[in-house]
Amino acid sequence: MSMELDEMKIAWQALDRRLEQQHTLSLQLFRDGRLDKLRRGLRPLAWGQAIQMAIGVLGLLVLAPIWIAHWRDPAVLIAGVVMHAYCVGLIIVGAAVQTQVARIDYGAPVLAIQRQLLRLRRTYAFWGAVAVGLPWWFLTAPLLVVLSRGAIMTNAPLAIWAQLAIGAVGLFATWRFHRWSRRPERAVLARKLDDANSGGSIRRAQAALDEVARFEQE
Repeated sequence: MSMELDEMKIAWQALDRRLEQQHTLSLQLFRDGRLDKLRRGLRPLAWGQAIQMAIGVLGLLVLAPIWIAHWRDPAVLIAGVVMHAYCVGLIIVGAAVQTQVARIDYGAPVLAIQRQLLRLRRTYAFWGAVAVGLPWWFLTAPLLVVLSRGAIMTNAPLAIWAQLAIGAVGLFATWRFHRWSRRPERAVLARKLDDANSGGSIRRAQAALDEVARFEQE
């Protein structure tokens, strides 16, 4: 009887080891699959930032020679500097986002990857909106001034001032809407807006990582 109990104990221990190994293997396969999905899901974001950087470089190459050649015209000079700064901003923000995507360590623990994704999301949502999105309210005016070599300020100055006025109203409305959506009673709307600003690629990456976290806890 004692030998049978010992044999049963050994058998149960061997079975436990096999089950643990099977669970570890299943977890690793599941993790690898979801992390590969995460990696592939972030590629469109990196491509989009590459396109944004290319637009910034193209803008510099096209617009810089114009406003530099007409630097004695104050309107063209100011408009050119504004457009130059915006194009540089496109490049800097695109490079910052791409750098954070490249730095994600897919072999790190889930919590560490979640932190890296959170930093990426904050960078993309904040700087993408501040440096890339909001200036669009005003960009038409300086762009027209540079492309027309300042002639529009002589032939149709009201068009520029009207565009700047519309941009100011639009920017103020955007700020008011942001404040309105951040009230406690509109928490659901605020979360939806944050998700929209974070980009589809980042949301899908976070969803894939959440699946890994849930599987590890089960």
